[in-house]
Amino acid sequence: MSSYLERKDDRIIVAGELFDFHRFLSLVHAAIEKMSYREVILDFEKCTSAFQNAMLSVCAQVLAYRNSGIDFSVIPPTDKKTENLFRNTNWGHFLDPRRFDPSTFKGHTRIPATQYRDPTEQQAAVNRIVNVMLGAIPELERTDFAAFEWAVNELTDNVLVHSESNVGGLVQVSTFVKFSKRVQFVVADAGIGIPNSLRSGYPEINSDTDALDRAIREGVTRDLSVGQGNGMFGSYQICSKSGGDFLIDSGYARLKYTKNSGLSIANQAVPYSGTLVVATIDFSDPSLLADALNFKGIKHTPLDFIETKYEKNIAGDIYFKLIEECSSFGSRVSGKPARNKLVNLLKMSGEGVVEIDFEGVPLLSSSFADEVFGKLFLSIGPIKFMQRIKLKNMMGAVEGLVNKAIAQRMQVGISDADL
Repeated sequence: MSSYLERKDDRIIVAGELFDFHRFLSLVHAAIEKMSYREVILDFEKCTSAFQNAMLSVCAQVLAYRNSGIDFSVIPPTDKKTENLFRNTNWGHFLDPRRFDPSTFKGHTRIPATQYRDPTEQQAAVNRIVNVMLGAIPELERTDFAAFEWAVNELTDNVLVHSESNVGGLVQVSTFVKFSKRVQFVVADAGIGIPNSLRSGYPEINSDTDALDRAIREGVTRDLSVGQGNGMFGSYQICSKSGGDFLIDSGYARLKYTKNSGLSIANQAVPYSGTLVVATIDFSDPSLLADALNFKGIKHTPLDFIETKYEKNIAGDIYFKLIEECSSFGSRVSGKPARNKLVNLLKMSGEGVVEIDFEGVPLLSSSFADEVFGKLFLSIGPIKFMQRIKLKNMMGAVEGLVNKAIAQRMQVGISDADL
C-alpha cells in the first residue's frame, strides 16, 4: 500500500499507510521550528493504516510539543477501521484529547498506548501489561513469563532514569497468537536520546551508531550509580534468543535485529529526537529464555508478578480472586483470558493449590462457567482438578452453574476448536 506525506502550511497530510515517522516528524518540526506555527493540524483523513512503532513515536513527540505550548488538532481518518484503531489504541487521545476520549478498549490481547511519568505510573503500566499477557498467551513457562516482565520493566524504567523526557514515556503491547506465540511491546519517549545520554559517561563515543552499538552491551550505562547497564543488553538477549526481533531508533541511528537478517546498525538521514524501542519476543519454544538473563556469567532470576500478586505462601499455593480478574461474567469472550490465566498459574505453581475465590460474584452465565470451569476440568482431568483446584465462597446459583458446566463437558468432551 502506498504512503503519502506532505506539509501545506500548518497542515501535515497523511494518505495511505503511515510507517515513516521520521519523515512525518520532520514535517512537524519544519512547521513549528522553521515556520513558527503555534497551532498544527494533523490531517489523517486519507490515512488507511498505521503501525504502532510509528504512531507511538509520533504521540511521544506531540506530547512534548504540546507541553511546550504548541496546539495540535486532528482530522480523523474517514476509513472507519482506521478511525477505530486510533480510538482503541489511544493514539487519537494523545494527539488530540479534545476530539478523542481516552480508550475504553477491553480486549485481552492488546494494551492501548499508556503514558507513565513517575515510578508509580510505570509500575501500574507494567503490572497491567503482564496481567493481560498471562491471560492472552496459553501454556507459558514461568521462566519465559519472568523474562518478559523483566524486559518490560527495564525498558520502561530506562525512560524515567535516563531520558530526561518531560512527558515521561509511552508503552503499548500487542500479542500475536494465531500462528505463533509472539508478543511485541513498544516504548517511546521524547527525551535526550541514547547517544546524548551515553556520551555523558563515554565522551569518546563519536557517532550515534557507535552509541547504539554500546547500548546493547553488558554493563554499559551513562552512570553506574543509578543502574547496572543491563536493561538494554538483557532485553536484546531475550528477544534474540527467543527468535524474536529488536529495534532501537534514537538520534541519527537505527539498530535492528531479526532472526533471518541478524544485527545491523545504520545511520538515519532524519534523526529521531528521543528513543523508540520495539521488542518482539517469541514464546513458541518453551523454556528458551531460561538462561537469557545471564550477567557476568551469573544467571539472574528476577522476582515476578506471579510471586507478588498470586502466591500466598512458600509452598507456591495461588490465590485467585475471580471478581478482580474479569471485566464481566456473562460471555465466553470474558471467560477465555480467565481460563488461560488459571492454566498458566497451574503450570507455574508446580504442585501448588489454586484457590479460586468467588466472593462478590453473585451470578455468572452458563457460557462463562463452561468456558472457564467446564473446559478447565476436562483439560486437566478430574483427579488433578480435585487435588489442585479449590473453589470457595460460591453462592448457590453460581455453584449450580459451575457443576452443570463440568457435568456437561464430561459428557460432550472438548475439541481443538473449543480451545
